[in-house]
Amino acid sequence: MSALTEIYVDNVTRHLPEESRPDIAAEITATIDDMVDARLGEDADSSPDHTATVEREVLEELGDPVALSREYSNSPQHFIGPKSYPLFLWSLRWILPAVGLLAILTNVVVTLATSPDVQIGELIGKTVGSTVTALLTAFAVITIIIGLGDRSSDGGAPETMRKRKSGTWTIDDLDRRGSHGKQIRAEAGLGLVFIVALATVPLIPTTLLYVGHLNRGGTFINPDLGVGWLVGYWAFLALMALVEIIKFTTASAKPTVALIGGIVDVAMAVFLTIALLTQPVLHPELTNTANADIQQIITVIAIWIITVWDQVSTWRTYRRNRR
Repeated sequence: MSALTEIYVDNVTRHLPEESRPDIAAEITATIDDMVDARLGEDADSSPDHTATVEREVLEELGDPVALSREYSNSPQHFIGPKSYPLFLWSLRWILPAVGLLAILTNVVVTLATSPDVQIGELIGKTVGSTVTALLTAFAVITIIIGLGDRSSDGGAPETMRKRKSGTWTIDDLDRRGSHGKQIRAEAGLGLVFIVALATVPLIPTTLLYVGHLNRGGTFINPDLGVGWLVGYWAFLALMALVEIIKFTTASAKPTVALIGGIVDVAMAVFLTIALLTQPVLHPELTNTANADIQQIITVIAIWIITVWDQVSTWRTYRRNRR
């Protein structure tokens, strides 16, 4: 398989589900090779330049790889657009569960803190309602961000757009950037957004969740918490951001970077666990209840679930890019 055919096949399969890509790539490659061999068999000229010309003709006959990918897809991919559909699925698969878990944790902690006599029905009702709202909001934000990115990427190439509108597609329109690199870069960008959101947590006022009357609109963090703990928290986030920046700039998931990222994540989880189990991290008026111990245990469990989840996601990304 030549480099040009490999790029074309990559342009087709990047819009398809991961599990079906190897088989479809092999099928398309075999089809292209057969078409090229059939045409070369009819010509007396077998020079490399002529072979390359025939290959270009075959690929242009197959047409736009985005359109070809739709023929191999088992479901329509028009909601976001074929170019951004894999990233959209990845975001729903990993970000929505994280948002749901954080929403459940937040609502359980707030309900236990604000209700002296918590009823299980009340706790479940509030948690389910707020979690559904959080998931719908996250879904809308993901859809808007990726949708706008999909539109802006199309708008940046007027010449290509004119060719598509005229119904003509040529080899010059191929996206020669690797699909794995683009996926890693997109995931790293979303990771940076999530890290920035975590960095603002100590600054968020409780009035945002309508419990400001408990501590006169202060933050969720204990005002007597040592500055060193906050500095350490932001330092770990800075290291996590540095790992994501390296992934974004290099567009690759090297094992060394993945290993460093995993070590930083686990160290961050250990740091938060020690902080939560050795002192009141949340504001005393939010934890000065009979359920304070339960709140801490739930928070620690949630932290480790998210940490393990992130390691699984990183491992799957690394494994996928080794194929």
